[in-house]
Amino acid sequence: MAIIFCKNISEKSILTLWKIEETISFYLEYLGINEKDLISLSNVSHPTKQLEWLASRTCAKHTMELFDLNYHGIGKDSFKNPYLINNHTAYISLTHTNEYAAVVISLDEEVGIDLERISDKLSRVAHKFLSTSELEHSENDLLKLCIYWCAKESLYKWYGKKNLSLKENIYIEPFEEKPSRLKGEIFIEGQLKTEHQLFVIYFDDYVLTVT
Repeated sequence: MAIIFCKNISEKSILTLWKIEETISFYLEYLGINEKDLISLSNVSHPTKQLEWLASRTCAKHTMELFDLNYHGIGKDSFKNPYLINNHTAYISLTHTNEYAAVVISLDEEVGIDLERISDKLSRVAHKFLSTSELEHSENDLLKLCIYWCAKESLYKWYGKKNLSLKENIYIEPFEEKPSRLKGEIFIEGQLKTEHQLFVIYFDDYVLTVT
């Protein structure tokens, strides 16, 4: 099994990172899924996307087993957020690329996770997800931009509802070079303001954040 690490980010929360190296047949066997049902369950037909979908579910099942809980699959709510089927006591957030899958499961609070490869595409779209002060602080540094992006995506997933602007409604406090923790806020004028701590992990050319 290609587990990179499992970390307790709190007493009742576990983060698992998985490198996608196995074949589709490995994941199908581990999850107990029939190959003929894969497309209907995952709603994807491209083999690479199927691997990502399967690896993220494998991450989830493995993490549930660490809690001594049964895994019955992942559903989607009306906002297309994932939830653990037949389990009303745990919260889940997941993310994946063509190389990695990651999941965080908490037994006592909502969670949000994201990972992204450091690349120059973030520089081209930074103005769309950063406020003026955040843009100035980033100095167009690709690592900083990736940290900002992942942190905001993690908070967006934690919030779990639509109509939230990464630029207008999510703020990340300025941080030192290569931080291990961040502070962020979600605010909707006249409706909501929440403060959050995010953990930051670096590996290969990737950044992963979780709250």
